[in-house]
Amino acid sequence: MEGALRPSLLLLLLVLQRGAYGRAEAGAMELSGILGGSVTFPLGIPAEQVKTAAWTRNTSSAVVTVAAGNPPNVLVSDPSYEGRLRVPAESYSLQITSLRMEDTGTYSAKIITAPGIIYRHFLLRVFKQVPEPTILCDSVTCVPETCNYNLSCTVRDGGEHVTYSWTCPAGGAVVSIGPILTISQGPRDAHLAVTCTAQNPISHSSTTASAKDLCAAPTSAPASSLSYCHVKGLILLLVLGALSAGIIAVHVLPGRDRRRD
Repeated sequence: MEGALRPSLLLLLLVLQRGAYGRAEAGAMELSGILGGSVTFPLGIPAEQVKTAAWTRNTSSAVVTVAAGNPPNVLVSDPSYEGRLRVPAESYSLQITSLRMEDTGTYSAKIITAPGIIYRHFLLRVFKQVPEPTILCDSVTCVPETCNYNLSCTVRDGGEHVTYSWTCPAGGAVVSIGPILTISQGPRDAHLAVTCTAQNPISHSSTTASAKDLCAAPTSAPASSLSYCHVKGLILLLVLGALSAGIIAVHVLPGRDRRRD
């Protein structure tokens, strides 16, 4: 039975794809998925009315054709979706599992139902899980009783559409929007920390840190390192040594040579 169905499904696919997008509905449904997760394109049509559904990606690339049945007869046209498509009989909605970044795009379905032909259009965006952000101290300037801190928040390989916000953990109030935070703190609130939250439409991650601790200067240099003053002193000694050698060469050595004569 399955062998007899496949030729008919191939023919059906060609018929449905020809002129499948003679018209397009405005207002495609926007869906977001996370890398490695799954997403479902809901048809919103009673299952008993569905006869066939032909799915394409980015207008012309055939993805899958579904014919009514229990279970539905599914013919995958694009090998990149092989093993990743699910079509439940109770809804005939299309589900993509193990999402990849390249799955991002527009998906359209032409559904033949008992009453007539219905079109569905979707816009899918696939996002990576936002990694934990890093807070850095860009600069700090202090005057009596107050220090002004400039902090920056970044994520590595977070992909596009990442946004940033800053909050104070004590009250949870948002104090700034964007990757840069400028904050002033006096002695009484120097212990307070700030939280940077990085997020995209599907996930978020946060890091909390103290501006004072981030921007604190090292209390002492390693014993093996040379300070600027030490280096400057060594250079001065070398210069003086070279001058002394020159003076000796000019005044002392010629007199010694004359005594020998």
